[in-house]
Amino acid sequence: MRIIMNRLIKKNYFILLLFVIISILLVSLIDWHVGYIFATGDYHYHLDRIETLASSIKHLDFWPKVDGHFIGGYGYASSLFYPDVFLYLPALLRVVGISPVITYMFTLVLINFITLWVGYYAGKRMSFSSQRALIFALIYTLNPYRLQTLYSRQDLGELLGMIFFPLVLSELMNFKNGYFRQWYILSFAMIGIGLSHTISLFMIILFSAMYVLLNIKYFLSKKKIVALMKAAMLTIFATAMIYLPILEQMHGQKYALTTNPLIQITGQIFSIQDLFKNSLLNSVFHGDTVNIGIVILISLIVYSIYNFTKRQNIDLTVIALFLFFACTNLFPWKLLSHSIFAVIQFPWRFFSIISLIVAYLLVNDDLHLFDRKYFTFIFLTVIALFTINLSQQTITASKNRLDPYSDFNKIDSYYIGAGHEYLPSQVNYSEIRQHKDRTLTYDKSNISIQNPTINRQYISFNFDSHKGFTKVQLPLIYYKGYQSEVYGDGISTVPKISPLGLTEISLSGSGTVKIQYDHTLIQKISLFISSVTFLLVLFKFIEKRRRYNIPVTDEIPVFAVSTENDYVFVYRIVENMNNNLN
Repeated sequence: MRIIMNRLIKKNYFILLLFVIISILLVSLIDWHVGYIFATGDYHYHLDRIETLASSIKHLDFWPKVDGHFIGGYGYASSLFYPDVFLYLPALLRVVGISPVITYMFTLVLINFITLWVGYYAGKRMSFSSQRALIFALIYTLNPYRLQTLYSRQDLGELLGMIFFPLVLSELMNFKNGYFRQWYILSFAMIGIGLSHTISLFMIILFSAMYVLLNIKYFLSKKKIVALMKAAMLTIFATAMIYLPILEQMHGQKYALTTNPLIQITGQIFSIQDLFKNSLLNSVFHGDTVNIGIVILISLIVYSIYNFTKRQNIDLTVIALFLFFACTNLFPWKLLSHSIFAVIQFPWRFFSIISLIVAYLLVNDDLHLFDRKYFTFIFLTVIALFTINLSQQTITASKNRLDPYSDFNKIDSYYIGAGHEYLPSQVNYSEIRQHKDRTLTYDKSNISIQNPTINRQYISFNFDSHKGFTKVQLPLIYYKGYQSEVYGDGISTVPKISPLGLTEISLSGSGTVKIQYDHTLIQKISLFISSVTFLLVLFKFIEKRRRYNIPVTDEIPVFAVSTENDYVFVYRIVENMNNNLN
């Protein structure tokens, strides 16, 4: 049986087919039903994100920051604060007329597939055999916390970020072991996370910092430090288009994210007893039943005892235990509740990193469990049964969340996430929802306004001011970047924020004014920086391929050992994975 399995794994098409089947099954187990779809968590918001991006593309805005689709035309800076890069494919499906149901299901299947493939590739870069790399990908992808994020929370941003976690681990380990010539792979993983989910990037940076500090003697090398700096700089330049616009908006303006957060991190911690109980029961996700699952918990305990006894993998073990401790009420979160660490919102997000570490410890197999006859089959069967049980228990616990296709396909633009994090702090959202008609607010004794056009792309109207500059409040949530243009003899001030958090201009004279969102100078510069970075990387890749003219072979360099004069490539057989750099 093992011989047959190894032969099949040697063919990449078998791996791809297996991953496709698993990806579809994971979604079908819970999200798809005949005529119904399981709709829970943040799916409304992420559907709106896809719809907003599709709406922008239809209007030839291929890099939206504030789009009028949200909030019935008031606009919301979701695309500015929440990276949309990996939503372009589902948005294009909506552009060509594919229904929200099919688009959303396809997106979830694709996320599962890429998670499996990246996990497999990362496993190979950890020097695992093909079979072990496959097991690593399965354990990581099917860990209960990720499944809860997929099934109950439906947080697309976090799911996308978790795709690249295994590659960060593999490259940090390669750096530690002296194989750092392919430093750019670490950067690519960080860029992938940065283009997916800001909080996940912050978490993985914390993990990386802890890993480096615990292994500082291995990283105190000039060549390694230079390689790490190059990876960091490439990451910063490539993600400039995401983070420079955010910093610009946050400068001098307050948002609900910081002034009125829905989620207090001190309210999202649990006792060790509760975390153990929920994990041992493989509980369905709810606010008070978050857990990492029985397999991950028991494996963490067993390998922690073994690793401290044998003094192996101490670094990863310490990090996993520390992060688990940080999820409990024993950790002093009250002291950090107003620090930058509070942006994590939910300490139990660390379960994703803990599950990654445990997946590695299991497959690294210092206990030689997978060498035993039938253990692999039994272990994967247990994982599959727990996955099926979790999916069915999730449905049972929330039967009222089964929506007909017709309801799911109705996109409501007023779903902007429960916390309304990216609204200016002055905005009263409940009041905004009561004024869906979107009207102009002004003093009629000071200014006359006629022929108003108020749509989701712009606002325009004719005006005649009787008493100099007169304020006009527009039905647009204010963000830096709104521009006003006057046709005629009149004058308009630069749009600014009103006391209610809406966009406000002052007009003098008479004419026609048009107000719409335009990219700021910082946004344009940041896009230029990121675009040039990606073009240079592409050029370098093509140039290297031509320079070395690497033949198609089953032997590819997985890592490189640096010497004083040159690089000595260390080759290992990797089945038909010839698309790697170098």
